[in-house]
Amino acid sequence: MRLVSYNILDGGEGRADPLAEVIEAQNPDVVALVEAVDLSVIERIANRLKFDYIEAPGVTQASAILSRSTIRYTINHALVDRRFSKSLLEAAIVDPTGSEWSFGVVHLHAHAMESDEQIREREVDALLDIFMSHRNANRSHILCGDFNSNSPIQQIDPEKCKPSTRKAWHANGGLIPRRAIQKLLKNGYVDALHAVHPEQAKTQGTFSTQFPGQRVDYIFTHSIARERIKQAKIEDDRLAKYASDHFPVIADIT
Repeated sequence: MRLVSYNILDGGEGRADPLAEVIEAQNPDVVALVEAVDLSVIERIANRLKFDYIEAPGVTQASAILSRSTIRYTINHALVDRRFSKSLLEAAIVDPTGSEWSFGVVHLHAHAMESDEQIREREVDALLDIFMSHRNANRSHILCGDFNSNSPIQQIDPEKCKPSTRKAWHANGGLIPRRAIQKLLKNGYVDALHAVHPEQAKTQGTFSTQFPGQRVDYIFTHSIARERIKQAKIEDDRLAKYASDHFPVIADIT
């Protein structure tokens, strides 16, 4: 299975075709989208791929999942769980072999101040609650999307980040908080990019496409052996640089 996770920026209005080109070039089986607030854009991308899809409007944004295979069920958690400030979609997809894949398409609170990280920590606690039964049963599942937070292994040069991030860096006393992602790692989630390309995981960014100094977009796996993660990458070609303000992340999992 090839998964593409992509923040398409404010619904992608006026950019459906470039976004679809970036996605289609990856030849995905499943596509997870955040900031998917424009249903006409999602439909256009899904029709081009000939995929089924579900959109889940959240509090201030929306998540969506598009699939080559059958979408067995979805749960729009952000509508019923007010601990989330943006969106969270849970989905189960049945592949052609009959195997079921479980996903969480995540969009957490934004910005880089210490107070923002505290909000994300509470959202991660809620995320861990929701997927606890999967972990307790050692059931394979994937969390992906825009976590708006940085990994503890990342080497961040503030001069390569957006001006607003540089401002937060200095306001925080010369750091960007990393606790939200650390909490996921401590609970057994594996950063797919780090599992395959640890040096790229330390230095390559997904946000923003014009100032790619941070990696805030992830594919995390749980109860999936690391050797089953065959490939992972950040797609940062020229078209991706202008289709959105985030680069998509990709992983091949068997």
